[in-house]
Amino acid sequence: MKMRTLLLGLMLAGVVQSAANAVSVPDTLELMMQTGPDSPDLGVIKVDGQPNGRYDQVLTDELEYDVHVRGDRPDDGVIPYLRVWIEGGEVEDYAPAHWSSDWKKYTLTMPYRDPEDADPVKLCNNRLKKTSGAERDAFLKKGVTFSHSGAYRIGASVKWIIDRFPNSEENVWREDMTVPVKIKCLGLNRNVKEPKPSRTNPPPTPSRTTPPLFSKTTFEIEPSKIVKDGKYLCPSELRLYGYIEANAAFEGKSIFMGPHYLSAITELDISRDGSRNVIGTYPMKWHQVGGLAAQANAGPAAQKLAFRFNVSDQDGKLVKSMDKTVTVSCSKIKPSGAAVGGGMTTAPAN
Repeated sequence: MKMRTLLLGLMLAGVVQSAANAVSVPDTLELMMQTGPDSPDLGVIKVDGQPNGRYDQVLTDELEYDVHVRGDRPDDGVIPYLRVWIEGGEVEDYAPAHWSSDWKKYTLTMPYRDPEDADPVKLCNNRLKKTSGAERDAFLKKGVTFSHSGAYRIGASVKWIIDRFPNSEENVWREDMTVPVKIKCLGLNRNVKEPKPSRTNPPPTPSRTTPPLFSKTTFEIEPSKIVKDGKYLCPSELRLYGYIEANAAFEGKSIFMGPHYLSAITELDISRDGSRNVIGTYPMKWHQVGGLAAQANAGPAAQKLAFRFNVSDQDGKLVKSMDKTVTVSCSKIKPSGAAVGGGMTTAPAN
Protein backbone atom coordinates (compact mmCIF):
# COMPACT_ATOMS: atom_id res chain seq x y z
CA MET A 1 0.00 0.00 0.00
CA LYS A 2 1.21 3.50 -0.77
CA MET A 3 -0.64 6.16 1.18
CA ARG A 4 -0.77 9.64 -0.24
CA THR A 5 1.24 12.27 1.59
CA LEU A 6 -0.92 14.09 4.10
CA LEU A 7 0.38 17.44 5.34
CA LEU A 8 -0.90 19.40 8.31
CA GLY A 9 0.47 22.87 9.09
CA LEU A 10 -0.17 23.92 12.65
CA MET A 11 0.06 27.69 12.92
CA LEU A 12 0.95 28.71 16.46
CA ALA A 13 0.12 32.42 16.73
CA GLY A 14 -1.13 34.84 19.35
CA VAL A 15 0.91 33.41 22.21
CA VAL A 16 0.56 35.51 25.38
CA GLN A 17 3.73 36.00 27.42
CA SER A 18 4.77 38.18 30.34
CA ALA A 19 7.03 41.12 29.68
CA ALA A 20 9.54 39.82 32.21
CA ASN A 21 9.86 36.48 30.41
CA ALA A 22 9.51 37.61 26.77
CA VAL A 23 11.31 35.16 24.50
CA SER A 24 10.87 34.07 20.87
CA VAL A 25 8.69 31.01 20.21
CA PRO A 26 8.36 28.85 17.08
CA ASP A 27 6.10 30.17 14.34
CA THR A 28 5.09 26.80 12.92
CA LEU A 29 4.83 23.16 13.89
CA GLU A 30 4.22 20.79 10.97
CA LEU A 31 3.33 17.11 10.80
CA MET A 32 3.42 14.91 7.73
CA MET A 33 2.10 11.34 7.46
CA GLN A 34 4.04 9.48 4.79
CA THR A 35 4.76 6.02 3.47
CA GLY A 36 6.94 4.94 0.59
CA PRO A 37 8.45 2.01 -1.32
CA ASP A 38 10.43 0.95 1.75
CA SER A 39 7.30 0.71 3.91
CA PRO A 40 4.45 -0.60 1.74
CA ASP A 41 2.50 -2.08 4.65
CA LEU A 42 2.25 1.06 6.80
CA GLY A 43 -1.32 1.77 7.87
CA VAL A 44 -2.82 -1.40 6.31
CA ILE A 45 -5.52 -3.67 7.74
CA LYS A 46 -5.53 -7.14 6.12
CA VAL A 47 -8.84 -9.04 6.11
CA ASP A 48 -9.15 -12.73 5.23
CA GLY A 49 -11.74 -15.53 5.13
CA GLN A 50 -12.56 -18.92 3.63
CA PRO A 51 -12.22 -19.84 -0.08
CA ASN A 52 -15.46 -19.15 -1.95
CA GLY A 53 -16.93 -18.05 1.37
CA ARG A 54 -17.03 -14.87 3.43
CA TYR A 55 -14.54 -12.60 5.16
CA ASP A 56 -14.40 -13.41 8.86
CA GLN A 57 -11.07 -12.31 10.38
CA VAL A 58 -8.52 -9.50 10.61
CA LEU A 59 -4.91 -10.66 10.23
CA THR A 60 -3.28 -7.40 11.35
CA ASP A 61 -1.88 -7.39 14.90
CA GLU A 62 -0.16 -4.01 14.89
CA LEU A 63 -0.52 -0.79 12.91
CA GLU A 64 2.46 1.38 12.12
CA TYR A 65 2.72 4.94 10.81
CA ASP A 66 5.67 7.12 9.87
CA VAL A 67 5.30 10.67 11.19
CA HIS A 68 7.54 13.44 9.85
CA VAL A 69 7.83 16.52 12.08
CA ARG A 70 9.59 19.86 11.80
CA GLY A 71 9.34 23.33 13.35
CA ASP A 72 11.18 26.58 13.96
CA ARG A 73 13.69 26.57 16.81
CA PRO A 74 13.47 29.25 19.53
CA ASP A 75 16.22 31.49 20.85
CA ASP A 76 18.52 30.42 23.67
CA GLY A 77 16.97 30.22 27.09
CA VAL A 78 13.98 28.11 26.03
CA ILE A 79 14.17 24.31 26.17
CA PRO A 80 11.73 22.57 23.79
CA TYR A 81 10.52 19.02 24.33
CA LEU A 82 8.64 17.28 21.51
CA ARG A 83 6.01 14.60 22.11
CA VAL A 84 4.52 12.60 19.19
CA TRP A 85 1.80 10.02 19.72
CA ILE A 86 -0.88 7.87 18.12
CA GLU A 87 -4.10 7.40 20.03
CA GLY A 88 -4.13 4.05 21.81
CA GLY A 89 -0.51 3.38 20.92
CA GLU A 90 3.03 4.37 21.75
CA VAL A 91 3.91 7.89 22.97
CA GLU A 92 7.36 9.14 22.04
CA ASP A 93 9.14 11.95 23.97
CA TYR A 94 12.19 13.54 22.43
CA ALA A 95 14.90 15.76 23.94
CA PRO A 96 15.84 19.14 22.48
CA ALA A 97 18.41 17.59 20.18
CA HIS A 98 15.60 15.92 18.20
CA TRP A 99 13.79 19.18 17.55
CA SER A 100 14.70 20.63 14.13
CA SER A 101 13.54 22.94 11.37
CA ASP A 102 14.25 20.07 8.94
CA TRP A 103 11.91 17.11 8.53
CA LYS A 104 12.61 14.24 10.94
CA LYS A 105 10.88 10.86 10.83
CA TYR A 106 9.33 9.19 13.88
CA THR A 107 7.68 5.76 13.71
CA LEU A 108 4.52 5.22 15.77
CA THR A 109 2.91 1.85 16.48
CA MET A 110 -0.35 0.77 18.07
CA PRO A 111 -2.01 -2.59 18.80
CA TYR A 112 -4.73 -3.28 16.25
CA ARG A 113 -8.23 -2.02 16.92
CA ASP A 114 -11.10 -1.38 14.51
CA PRO A 115 -11.20 2.09 12.94
CA GLU A 116 -13.73 4.50 14.38
CA ASP A 117 -17.27 3.75 13.06
CA ALA A 118 -16.02 0.97 10.76
CA ASP A 119 -15.79 -2.84 10.74
CA PRO A 120 -13.22 -3.98 8.14
CA VAL A 121 -14.70 -7.50 7.94
CA LYS A 122 -18.17 -6.11 7.25
CA LEU A 123 -16.83 -3.62 4.70
CA CYS A 124 -15.09 -6.39 2.73
CA ASN A 125 -18.18 -8.62 2.75
CA ASN A 126 -20.38 -5.73 1.58
CA ARG A 127 -18.06 -4.98 -1.35
CA LEU A 128 -17.90 -8.65 -2.35
CA LYS A 129 -21.71 -8.93 -2.16
CA LYS A 130 -22.10 -6.15 -4.74
CA THR A 131 -20.10 -8.04 -7.40
CA SER A 132 -21.12 -10.78 -9.81
CA GLY A 133 -19.81 -12.71 -12.79
CA ALA A 134 -16.27 -11.97 -13.95
CA GLU A 135 -15.96 -9.06 -11.51
CA ARG A 136 -16.68 -11.38 -8.57
CA ASP A 137 -14.19 -13.97 -9.83
CA ALA A 138 -11.49 -11.29 -10.04
CA PHE A 139 -12.37 -10.03 -6.53
CA LEU A 140 -12.08 -13.56 -5.08
CA LYS A 141 -8.79 -14.20 -6.87
CA LYS A 142 -6.92 -10.89 -6.47
CA GLY A 143 -8.78 -9.10 -3.69
CA VAL A 144 -9.45 -5.37 -3.38
CA THR A 145 -7.75 -2.55 -1.43
CA PHE A 146 -9.50 0.70 -0.56
CA SER A 147 -8.99 3.65 1.77
CA HIS A 148 -11.03 4.50 4.86
CA SER A 149 -10.59 8.09 6.05
CA GLY A 150 -10.61 9.42 9.59
CA ALA A 151 -9.64 6.07 11.07
CA TYR A 152 -7.20 7.00 13.83
CA ARG A 153 -5.92 10.12 15.57
CA ILE A 154 -2.30 11.18 15.84
CA GLY A 155 -0.82 14.31 17.34
CA ALA A 156 2.19 16.23 18.45
CA SER A 157 2.86 18.69 21.23
CA VAL A 158 5.76 20.90 22.21
CA LYS A 159 6.53 21.83 25.84
CA TRP A 160 8.48 25.05 26.22
CA ILE A 161 10.26 25.61 29.55
CA ILE A 162 11.36 29.20 30.04
CA ASP A 163 14.45 28.47 32.13
CA ARG A 164 14.90 31.75 34.02
CA PHE A 165 14.85 31.06 37.73
CA PRO A 166 12.95 31.96 39.84
CA ASN A 167 10.31 32.79 37.21
CA SER A 168 10.40 29.57 35.17
CA GLU A 169 7.27 28.98 33.15
CA GLU A 170 6.00 26.04 31.18
CA ASN A 171 3.87 26.32 28.06
CA VAL A 172 2.45 23.46 26.00
CA TRP A 173 1.03 23.63 22.49
CA ARG A 174 -0.80 20.62 21.11
CA GLU A 175 -2.38 19.81 17.77
CA ASP A 176 -3.81 16.54 16.44
CA MET A 177 -5.39 15.16 13.28
CA THR A 178 -7.06 12.04 11.94
CA VAL A 179 -5.26 9.76 9.51
CA PRO A 180 -6.63 7.27 6.98
CA VAL A 181 -6.07 3.53 6.85
CA LYS A 182 -5.94 1.11 3.94
CA ILE A 183 -8.28 -1.89 4.16
CA LYS A 184 -6.94 -4.80 2.10
CA CYS A 185 -9.53 -7.50 1.39
CA LEU A 186 -7.31 -10.45 0.47
CA GLY A 187 -8.36 -12.69 -2.41
CA LEU A 188 -10.24 -15.55 -0.78
CA ASN A 189 -9.38 -17.82 -3.73
CA ARG A 190 -5.78 -16.61 -4.09
CA ASN A 191 -4.45 -20.08 -3.20
CA VAL A 192 -7.05 -22.04 -5.17
CA LYS A 193 -5.45 -23.55 -8.26
CA GLU A 194 -7.27 -23.28 -11.56
CA PRO A 195 -8.30 -26.68 -12.96
CA LYS A 196 -6.17 -27.72 -15.89
CA PRO A 197 -7.98 -28.63 -19.12
CA SER A 198 -8.21 -32.37 -19.67
CA ARG A 199 -6.05 -33.76 -22.45
CA THR A 200 -8.27 -36.79 -22.92
CA ASN A 201 -11.66 -35.11 -22.94
CA PRO A 202 -11.97 -32.39 -25.60
CA PRO A 203 -14.17 -29.40 -24.77
CA PRO A 204 -17.83 -29.95 -25.61
CA THR A 205 -18.88 -28.84 -29.06
CA PRO A 206 -22.04 -26.78 -29.59
CA SER A 207 -25.12 -28.84 -30.32
CA ARG A 208 -25.91 -29.08 -34.01
CA THR A 209 -29.59 -28.77 -33.21
CA THR A 210 -29.14 -25.27 -31.73
CA PRO A 211 -30.92 -22.90 -34.12
CA PRO A 212 -28.94 -19.97 -35.54
CA LEU A 213 -29.40 -16.52 -34.04
CA PHE A 214 -31.17 -15.20 -37.15
CA SER A 215 -33.49 -17.17 -39.40
CA LYS A 216 -33.31 -14.63 -42.23
CA THR A 217 -31.24 -11.53 -43.06
CA THR A 218 -31.23 -9.48 -46.28
CA PHE A 219 -29.47 -6.38 -47.55
CA GLU A 220 -30.82 -4.46 -50.57
CA ILE A 221 -29.94 -1.12 -52.22
CA GLU A 222 -31.97 0.95 -54.72
CA PRO A 223 -32.09 4.57 -55.95
CA SER A 224 -34.62 6.76 -54.15
CA LYS A 225 -34.11 10.25 -55.65
CA ILE A 226 -33.20 11.40 -59.20
CA VAL A 227 -31.46 14.63 -60.27
CA LYS A 228 -31.00 16.11 -63.79
CA ASP A 229 -27.39 16.52 -64.90
CA GLY A 230 -27.35 18.11 -68.36
CA LYS A 231 -28.93 15.60 -70.73
CA TYR A 232 -28.85 12.87 -68.10
CA LEU A 233 -30.90 11.76 -65.13
CA CYS A 234 -28.78 10.50 -62.27
CA PRO A 235 -29.67 8.97 -58.88
CA SER A 236 -28.93 11.58 -56.19
CA GLU A 237 -29.69 9.32 -53.22
CA LEU A 238 -29.57 5.58 -52.57
CA ARG A 239 -31.83 3.84 -50.10
CA LEU A 240 -30.27 1.00 -48.06
CA TYR A 241 -32.59 -1.67 -46.65
CA GLY A 242 -31.55 -4.16 -43.97
CA TYR A 243 -33.89 -6.90 -42.74
CA ILE A 244 -33.39 -9.12 -39.67
CA GLU A 245 -35.59 -12.01 -38.60
CA ALA A 246 -34.59 -13.53 -35.25
CA ASN A 247 -35.12 -17.04 -33.89
CA ALA A 248 -35.13 -15.70 -30.32
CA ALA A 249 -35.26 -12.42 -28.48
CA PHE A 250 -32.32 -10.22 -29.51
CA GLU A 251 -30.98 -6.84 -28.39
CA GLY A 252 -28.16 -5.09 -30.15
CA LYS A 253 -27.27 -2.44 -32.71
CA SER A 254 -26.94 -2.09 -36.49
CA ILE A 255 -25.09 0.28 -38.82
CA PHE A 256 -24.61 0.82 -42.57
CA MET A 257 -21.07 1.44 -43.87
CA GLY A 258 -19.95 2.68 -47.27
CA PRO A 259 -17.31 4.80 -49.05
CA HIS A 260 -16.49 7.56 -46.52
CA TYR A 261 -19.89 6.88 -44.97
CA LEU A 262 -21.29 5.65 -41.70
CA SER A 263 -25.00 5.75 -40.96
CA ALA A 264 -26.45 6.51 -37.57
CA ILE A 265 -26.50 3.54 -35.19
CA THR A 266 -29.89 1.87 -34.91
CA GLU A 267 -30.85 0.23 -31.62
CA LEU A 268 -32.37 -3.25 -32.05
CA ASP A 269 -34.81 -4.81 -29.62
CA ILE A 270 -36.41 -7.82 -31.27
CA SER A 271 -38.83 -9.95 -29.29
CA ARG A 272 -38.83 -13.71 -29.67
CA ASP A 273 -39.48 -14.82 -33.26
CA GLY A 274 -39.67 -11.15 -34.29
CA SER A 275 -38.21 -9.15 -37.15
CA ARG A 276 -36.94 -5.63 -37.84
CA ASN A 277 -36.44 -3.45 -40.93
CA VAL A 278 -33.57 -0.96 -40.88
CA ILE A 279 -33.33 1.83 -43.48
CA GLY A 280 -30.45 4.16 -44.33
CA THR A 281 -29.71 6.73 -47.05
CA TYR A 282 -26.55 7.46 -49.02
CA PRO A 283 -26.14 10.77 -50.94
CA MET A 284 -24.66 10.54 -54.45
CA LYS A 285 -22.38 13.12 -56.11
CA TRP A 286 -21.84 13.33 -59.88
CA HIS A 287 -19.14 15.01 -61.97
CA GLN A 288 -19.81 15.78 -65.64
CA VAL A 289 -17.18 14.39 -67.98
CA GLY A 290 -15.53 17.35 -69.76
CA GLY A 291 -12.42 18.46 -71.62
CA LEU A 292 -11.46 18.53 -75.27
CA ALA A 293 -11.04 14.77 -75.41
CA ALA A 294 -14.55 14.12 -74.13
CA GLN A 295 -17.28 13.21 -76.55
CA ALA A 296 -20.09 15.72 -76.90
CA ASN A 297 -22.70 13.30 -75.61
CA ALA A 298 -20.60 11.72 -72.83
CA GLY A 299 -22.45 11.54 -69.51
CA PRO A 300 -21.21 11.30 -65.88
CA ALA A 301 -19.04 8.25 -65.30
CA ALA A 302 -20.64 5.27 -63.58
CA GLN A 303 -19.72 4.72 -59.92
CA LYS A 304 -18.97 1.36 -58.34
CA LEU A 305 -19.75 1.44 -54.63
CA ALA A 306 -19.31 -1.17 -51.88
CA PHE A 307 -21.58 -1.16 -48.80
CA ARG A 308 -21.85 -3.24 -45.63
CA PHE A 309 -24.65 -3.88 -43.12
CA ASN A 310 -23.31 -4.85 -39.66
CA VAL A 311 -25.25 -6.17 -36.67
CA SER A 312 -23.67 -6.41 -33.20
CA ASP A 313 -24.91 -7.59 -29.80
CA GLN A 314 -25.24 -5.50 -26.62
CA ASP A 315 -21.53 -5.90 -25.85
CA GLY A 316 -20.53 -4.57 -29.28
CA LYS A 317 -19.52 -8.00 -30.63
CA LEU A 318 -20.20 -8.39 -34.37
CA VAL A 319 -22.75 -11.18 -34.95
CA LYS A 320 -23.74 -10.59 -38.58
CA SER A 321 -22.21 -8.74 -41.53
CA MET A 322 -23.55 -8.50 -45.09
CA ASP A 323 -21.73 -6.94 -48.10
CA LYS A 324 -23.17 -5.62 -51.31
CA THR A 325 -21.48 -3.91 -54.27
CA VAL A 326 -23.51 -1.81 -56.71
CA THR A 327 -22.67 0.05 -59.92
CA VAL A 328 -24.67 3.25 -60.27
CA SER A 329 -24.91 5.06 -63.62
CA CYS A 330 -26.98 7.81 -65.24
CA SER A 331 -29.57 7.45 -68.03
CA LYS A 332 -29.77 9.78 -70.99
CA ILE A 333 -33.01 11.69 -71.25
CA LYS A 334 -35.12 10.47 -74.15
CA PRO A 335 -36.93 12.93 -76.40
CA SER A 336 -40.16 12.10 -74.61
CA GLY A 337 -38.54 13.15 -71.28
CA ALA A 338 -38.73 9.63 -69.84
CA ALA A 339 -35.76 7.86 -68.31
CA VAL A 340 -35.30 4.14 -68.13
CA GLY A 341 -35.19 3.03 -64.45
CA GLY A 342 -32.52 4.47 -62.24
CA GLY A 343 -29.64 3.29 -64.34
CA MET A 344 -28.29 1.29 -61.42
CA THR A 345 -26.96 -2.22 -61.75
CA THR A 346 -25.85 -4.55 -58.99
CA ALA A 347 -22.65 -6.64 -58.96
CA PRO A 348 -21.92 -9.49 -56.53
CA ALA A 349 -19.82 -8.56 -53.49
CA ASN A 350 -16.31 -9.93 -53.18
